[in-house]
Amino acid sequence: MIIDAHTHILSLAEDHEFNTDYGREGSLCIYRSLGKVPSHRMPTEQEWEDSGYSRAGWPVIGPAESVRDHPGFDKMIVLGVSPQFLDGELIGTVDTYGITDVPGPPSPEKCNDYIAAVVRSDPERFIGFASVNPAYRGPRAAVAELRRSVEELGLSGVKLYPMYQHWSPQDREIAFPVFAAAADLGIPVMVHQAGSTRIDARMDYARPAMLDDVGREFRDLRVIIAHCGIPWIDEALFMLTKHPNFHTDISYHIATVTDEEFYRFLIHCEQFFVPLEKLLFGSDYPGFLYDPVKLKDRVLGVNEQADRLGLPRIPQEKLDGIMGDNAARLLGLVQD
Repeated sequence: MIIDAHTHILSLAEDHEFNTDYGREGSLCIYRSLGKVPSHRMPTEQEWEDSGYSRAGWPVIGPAESVRDHPGFDKMIVLGVSPQFLDGELIGTVDTYGITDVPGPPSPEKCNDYIAAVVRSDPERFIGFASVNPAYRGPRAAVAELRRSVEELGLSGVKLYPMYQHWSPQDREIAFPVFAAAADLGIPVMVHQAGSTRIDARMDYARPAMLDDVGREFRDLRVIIAHCGIPWIDEALFMLTKHPNFHTDISYHIATVTDEEFYRFLIHCEQFFVPLEKLLFGSDYPGFLYDPVKLKDRVLGVNEQADRLGLPRIPQEKLDGIMGDNAARLLGLVQD
């Protein structure tokens, strides 16, 4: 089974201009490194237009586009983004263009309803993760929304964004009620414990080791550290070493390394006492550096690097695990 365990869908805000500016802010470092905009000052509007990141922005991705861009994949996990205020704008997963069957005016308040609607559109392909923000209306409201998302909407997990929403995953009053509810519901929790190129994101809430208290308190909770904790990759791996039910997806990280570096990363994991069964393939689609097919080919072709270097090959069953079998087991889609 081939599963992309980290994908996004729909819009992040109702305001198209806000979406474009938000995307440009997060992509500025990438465009500078590619030489598409000046590195010594902020780009002008014309320079942004000439770079390819025009005011028109990127096409909105709906279910049809996600399926189209995942040829050869059996399933995709689609992640919600829970409501928060940023620069006075309420943002979160929103169906601005009426792609789903959710009625009424578009609003990030309906983020989990939109994800459930995406799953309904193609339940054989999409696995939906809810999202809640305990700093938005308090942990009690977040827990109630999480229960509704799982018990009524049928979503299969939850994605949390501490650094973006400015709450600590170590906070026993704010965060722990959400982790406790997820444990009670028996669902996996994916947490963005990794860096971000967004200026407003709080890096002091992003380190993977901040999940250590969660692992000690909720021993049976299945936790997925998003993006392999980049830039704290070894720290994330050590969390997987220490906590039996911790996993990580390799999105973002896999797009920043060469084929040889990725091979060496897999060897490093096992040397670090992290079985490759704890790694999940993820693309972070639809980011323009995150082509699911190219990244899949990087994983499945990694033994070309082993042969070139004269080093041990990665067993095919372990690569198949990374590409989806590990996620399928984690989600209970298959039994050991």
